[in-house]
Amino acid sequence: MPRIHPAAHVDSEAELADDVIIGPGAVIEEGVRIGRGCQIGPHAVIHRGTTLSEEVYVAVGAVIGGIPQDLKFKGGASGVEIGPRTAIREYVTVHRCSTPGAMTRVGAECMLMAASHVAHDCTLGDRVVLANGVNLAGHVTIGDAVFVSGHAQIHQFIRVGTLVMIGGGSKVIKDLPPYCVADGHPARLFGVNVTGLRRAGLGVEEIGQIKEAYRVLFASGVKLQDALATLDTLSSEGNSRGAELAVFVRKSERGVARPNRGKHEWPDD
Repeated sequence: MPRIHPAAHVDSEAELADDVIIGPGAVIEEGVRIGRGCQIGPHAVIHRGTTLSEEVYVAVGAVIGGIPQDLKFKGGASGVEIGPRTAIREYVTVHRCSTPGAMTRVGAECMLMAASHVAHDCTLGDRVVLANGVNLAGHVTIGDAVFVSGHAQIHQFIRVGTLVMIGGGSKVIKDLPPYCVADGHPARLFGVNVTGLRRAGLGVEEIGQIKEAYRVLFASGVKLQDALATLDTLSSEGNSRGAELAVFVRKSERGVARPNRGKHEWPDD
């Protein structure tokens, strides 16, 4: 049977697994679903339409599933999904979608550190870390194993690829391709995230493929379309990581961040 503090308010229509722990002053609204092993800290608020998977930790004062900060929002059912073994620390806010019937999603084994914000319609992959004070605007997509350092700001509709490392205080206004390090105001690229790749278990050959693809895109001195054509050739020769980078760049609608000025630049297209 769930352990619910007498000072907590849990709606009778909420669904709680038998071993859930709810702290004092917490509010759990109707229709919320909380999986086994979850702990909800004091004064946290879980709004209707929110689903927490297994072993999710929600710290004091966090608010999950609040209505979006979107002037176009006119109501409608939407929600938030939090993946298993994710930690949501003190005073984090995660807003539900502005699109009726859709979900803001946070993947498995993520860490959202204190006072970070995930806006409406965002999608976070697995093992994502948002350090203290990070702000994601609406419709941001974050790939797996991304690390966003403290107080970085990410513009709406931005895409961040797998295993990207973003420096503290960065202002991200362009898409960040997979496997790169980005920093600055606005954020620019500073090479391949070699340390992150090694920690993720990628071998020498795979890291070499990524470095080769990065050189083609950003250090070959050719126009972007020519660089992408070269990546297509490398892909046909077995460079699967290069193919992944090419697909990411081609799908970009906001444009892709370029390397630090003075390092590598694409010629004007």
